[in-house]
Amino acid sequence: MKIAGRKTIKEWEDLVGKVGEDEKLKIDYNSNEKWDEVFDFFEERIKTRYINPINAILNMKSYNGEGFAVVNLQCSLIETIESFINGWIYSHKPRGWFKNGQKSEVINNACIFKSFFANRIIIKDLKIDGGDFYESVRCGLLHETQTKNNWKIKKGIKNGNAFELDGYFKIIYRENFQRDLELLIDRYKEVIIKGGKFDGICVCELRKNFIDKFNHICTESYT
Repeated sequence: MKIAGRKTIKEWEDLVGKVGEDEKLKIDYNSNEKWDEVFDFFEERIKTRYINPINAILNMKSYNGEGFAVVNLQCSLIETIESFINGWIYSHKPRGWFKNGQKSEVINNACIFKSFFANRIIIKDLKIDGGDFYESVRCGLLHETQTKNNWKIKKGIKNGNAFELDGYFKIIYRENFQRDLELLIDRYKEVIIKGGKFDGICVCELRKNFIDKFNHICTESYT
Protein backbone atom coordinates (compact mmCIF):
# COMPACT_ATOMS: atom_id res chain seq x y z
CA MET A 1 0.00 0.00 0.00
CA LYS A 2 1.48 3.35 -1.10
CA ILE A 3 1.29 6.14 1.48
CA ALA A 4 3.72 8.79 0.17
CA GLY A 5 4.32 8.96 -3.56
CA ARG A 6 5.77 5.53 -4.33
CA LYS A 7 6.72 4.87 -0.70
CA THR A 8 4.80 2.00 0.93
CA ILE A 9 3.66 0.96 4.39
CA LYS A 10 6.23 -1.86 4.28
CA GLU A 11 9.02 0.65 3.68
CA TRP A 12 7.75 2.72 6.60
CA GLU A 13 7.68 -0.31 8.90
CA ASP A 14 11.14 -1.43 7.72
CA LEU A 15 12.48 1.99 8.73
CA VAL A 16 10.46 2.81 11.86
CA GLY A 17 9.08 -0.49 13.17
CA LYS A 18 5.81 -2.37 13.15
CA VAL A 19 2.81 -0.03 13.27
CA GLY A 20 1.12 -0.03 16.68
CA GLU A 21 4.04 -1.60 18.57
CA ASP A 22 6.00 1.21 20.24
CA GLU A 23 8.31 -1.23 21.98
CA LYS A 24 9.61 -2.31 18.57
CA LEU A 25 10.48 1.15 17.27
CA LYS A 26 13.71 1.11 15.29
CA ILE A 27 14.43 4.79 15.84
CA ASP A 28 15.24 6.91 18.88
CA TYR A 29 13.39 10.15 19.64
CA ASN A 30 16.57 11.47 21.30
CA SER A 31 18.90 10.74 18.36
CA ASN A 32 19.06 12.48 14.98
CA GLU A 33 19.90 9.20 13.24
CA LYS A 34 17.49 8.21 10.44
CA TRP A 35 15.16 11.17 10.93
CA ASP A 36 15.99 12.53 7.48
CA GLU A 37 14.73 9.23 6.04
CA VAL A 38 11.66 9.34 8.28
CA PHE A 39 10.78 12.89 7.19
CA ASP A 40 11.05 11.85 3.54
CA PHE A 41 7.70 10.09 3.95
CA PHE A 42 5.97 13.29 5.09
CA GLU A 43 7.72 15.40 2.46
CA GLU A 44 6.83 13.04 -0.38
CA ARG A 45 3.24 12.72 0.83
CA ILE A 46 2.52 16.44 0.92
CA LYS A 47 4.60 17.20 -2.18
CA THR A 48 2.62 14.81 -4.38
CA ARG A 49 -0.78 15.49 -2.79
CA TYR A 50 -0.60 19.23 -2.08
CA ILE A 51 2.54 21.19 -3.00
CA ASN A 52 2.85 20.09 -6.62
CA PRO A 53 -0.89 20.44 -7.39
CA ILE A 54 -1.07 23.88 -5.74
CA ASN A 55 1.95 25.16 -7.65
CA ALA A 56 0.62 23.68 -10.90
CA ILE A 57 -2.59 25.68 -10.46
CA LEU A 58 -0.67 28.84 -9.55
CA ASN A 59 1.50 28.43 -12.65
CA MET A 60 -1.60 28.48 -14.87
CA LYS A 61 -1.72 32.26 -14.35
CA SER A 62 -5.16 32.53 -15.90
CA TYR A 63 -6.55 34.59 -12.99
CA ASN A 64 -10.03 33.30 -13.68
CA GLY A 65 -11.04 31.95 -10.29
CA GLU A 66 -8.39 29.28 -9.70
CA GLY A 67 -7.45 31.04 -6.46
CA PHE A 68 -10.45 29.39 -4.82
CA ALA A 69 -9.03 25.93 -5.58
CA VAL A 70 -5.58 27.01 -4.37
CA VAL A 71 -6.77 28.31 -1.00
CA ASN A 72 -9.06 25.29 -0.56
CA LEU A 73 -6.01 23.03 -0.92
CA GLN A 74 -4.02 25.32 1.38
CA CYS A 75 -6.70 24.89 4.05
CA SER A 76 -6.37 21.12 3.78
CA LEU A 77 -2.58 21.49 3.97
CA ILE A 78 -2.95 23.54 7.17
CA GLU A 79 -4.93 20.71 8.77
CA THR A 80 -2.27 18.21 7.69
CA ILE A 81 0.66 20.28 8.98
CA GLU A 82 -0.99 21.19 12.28
CA SER A 83 -2.17 17.65 13.00
CA PHE A 84 1.36 16.29 12.43
CA ILE A 85 2.91 18.96 14.67
CA ASN A 86 0.50 18.16 17.51
CA GLY A 87 0.02 14.44 16.88
CA TRP A 88 -3.72 14.93 16.38
CA ILE A 89 -5.62 11.95 14.97
CA TYR A 90 -9.11 12.19 13.50
CA SER A 91 -11.89 10.00 14.84
CA HIS A 92 -15.52 9.45 13.84
CA LYS A 93 -16.50 8.11 17.28
CA PRO A 94 -16.31 10.49 19.05
CA ARG A 95 -16.15 12.88 16.10
CA GLY A 96 -13.13 15.13 16.29
CA TRP A 97 -9.38 15.24 16.79
CA PHE A 98 -7.44 13.81 19.73
CA LYS A 99 -3.91 12.86 20.72
CA ASN A 100 -3.04 9.17 20.71
CA GLY A 101 -4.74 7.44 23.64
CA GLN A 102 -6.54 10.61 24.80
CA LYS A 103 -10.06 10.40 23.35
CA SER A 104 -11.40 12.14 26.45
CA GLU A 105 -9.82 15.37 25.10
CA VAL A 106 -11.40 15.72 21.67
CA ILE A 107 -11.10 19.00 19.75
CA ASN A 108 -12.98 20.16 16.65
CA ASN A 109 -11.77 21.33 13.23
CA ALA A 110 -11.94 24.99 14.22
CA CYS A 111 -9.31 24.34 16.91
CA ILE A 112 -6.85 23.23 14.21
CA PHE A 113 -7.00 26.65 12.58
CA LYS A 114 -6.98 28.53 15.88
CA SER A 115 -3.82 26.64 16.87
CA PHE A 116 -2.18 27.22 13.50
CA PHE A 117 -2.73 30.99 13.39
CA ALA A 118 -1.94 31.46 17.09
CA ASN A 119 1.26 29.41 17.30
CA ARG A 120 3.14 29.20 14.02
CA ILE A 121 6.00 31.69 13.71
CA ILE A 122 5.65 34.08 10.74
CA ILE A 123 1.93 33.26 10.58
CA LYS A 124 1.07 34.29 14.15
CA ASP A 125 2.62 37.74 13.70
CA LEU A 126 -0.11 38.54 11.14
CA LYS A 127 -2.78 38.46 13.90
CA ILE A 128 -5.29 36.42 11.91
CA ASP A 129 -8.35 35.17 13.81
CA GLY A 130 -8.12 31.40 13.27
CA GLY A 131 -11.77 30.86 14.14
CA ASP A 132 -12.89 33.45 11.61
CA PHE A 133 -10.59 31.98 8.96
CA TYR A 134 -12.01 28.51 9.60
CA GLU A 135 -15.64 29.61 9.32
CA SER A 136 -15.31 32.20 6.57
CA VAL A 137 -12.58 30.72 4.38
CA ARG A 138 -12.18 27.00 5.00
CA CYS A 139 -15.89 26.21 5.46
CA GLY A 140 -17.00 28.80 2.94
CA LEU A 141 -14.80 27.32 0.23
CA LEU A 142 -15.50 23.71 1.12
CA HIS A 143 -19.28 23.98 1.38
CA GLU A 144 -20.23 26.91 -0.86
CA THR A 145 -17.25 27.54 -3.17
CA GLN A 146 -16.84 31.07 -1.84
CA THR A 147 -15.23 33.03 0.95
CA LYS A 148 -17.52 34.86 3.37
CA ASN A 149 -17.53 37.76 5.84
CA ASN A 150 -15.43 40.09 3.66
CA TRP A 151 -12.58 37.65 2.99
CA LYS A 152 -11.06 38.00 -0.48
CA ILE A 153 -8.46 36.00 -2.43
CA LYS A 154 -6.00 37.90 -4.60
CA LYS A 155 -2.85 37.30 -6.61
CA GLY A 156 0.28 37.53 -4.51
CA ILE A 157 2.42 40.66 -4.31
CA LYS A 158 6.15 40.00 -4.70
CA ASN A 159 7.91 40.10 -1.31
CA GLY A 160 4.63 41.04 0.34
CA ASN A 161 2.67 39.59 3.26
CA ALA A 162 0.38 36.59 2.94
CA PHE A 163 -2.54 38.53 4.43
CA GLU A 164 -3.75 42.09 4.57
CA LEU A 165 -6.42 43.40 6.91
CA ASP A 166 -7.54 46.31 4.77
CA GLY A 167 -10.25 47.91 6.85
CA TYR A 168 -13.46 46.34 5.57
CA PHE A 169 -11.77 43.50 3.64
CA LYS A 170 -9.50 40.67 4.79
CA ILE A 171 -7.28 39.65 1.89
CA ILE A 172 -5.40 36.39 1.27
CA TYR A 173 -2.52 36.72 -1.18
CA ARG A 174 -2.46 33.15 -2.39
CA GLU A 175 1.13 32.96 -3.76
CA ASN A 176 2.53 34.66 -0.66
CA PHE A 177 0.60 32.33 1.61
CA GLN A 178 1.97 29.34 -0.28
CA ARG A 179 5.48 30.75 0.15
CA ASP A 180 4.95 31.03 3.92
CA LEU A 181 3.47 27.53 4.18
CA GLU A 182 6.49 26.05 2.41
CA LEU A 183 8.86 28.03 4.65
CA LEU A 184 7.00 26.65 7.66
CA ILE A 185 7.40 23.10 6.36
CA ASP A 186 11.14 23.70 5.82
CA ARG A 187 11.51 24.90 9.42
CA TYR A 188 9.53 21.89 10.70
CA LYS A 189 11.79 19.60 8.65
CA GLU A 190 14.96 21.13 10.08
CA VAL A 191 13.86 20.55 13.69
CA ILE A 192 12.62 17.00 13.03
CA ILE A 193 15.94 16.08 11.39
CA LYS A 194 18.47 18.10 13.42
CA GLY A 195 16.75 18.59 16.78
CA GLY A 196 15.95 21.71 18.76
CA LYS A 197 12.55 23.29 19.40
CA PHE A 198 9.70 24.08 17.06
CA ASP A 199 7.48 26.93 18.25
CA GLY A 200 8.12 25.90 21.85
CA ILE A 201 7.67 22.13 21.26
CA CYS A 202 10.73 20.04 22.14
CA VAL A 203 12.04 17.72 19.45
CA CYS A 204 11.22 14.49 21.33
CA GLU A 205 7.55 15.43 21.61
CA LEU A 206 7.52 16.66 18.03
CA ARG A 207 8.99 13.37 16.79
CA LYS A 208 6.62 11.26 18.86
CA ASN A 209 3.67 13.22 17.49
CA PHE A 210 5.02 12.67 13.99
CA ILE A 211 5.31 8.88 14.46
CA ASP A 212 1.89 8.60 16.10
CA LYS A 213 0.29 10.48 13.21
CA PHE A 214 2.02 8.49 10.47
CA ASN A 215 1.33 5.18 12.20
CA HIS A 216 -2.34 6.14 12.31
CA ILE A 217 -2.24 6.87 8.59
CA CYS A 218 -0.75 3.43 7.98
CA THR A 219 -3.37 1.76 10.17
CA GLU A 220 -6.20 3.53 8.34
CA SER A 221 -4.69 2.53 5.00
CA TYR A 222 -4.82 -1.14 6.02
CA THR A 223 -8.59 -0.99 6.67
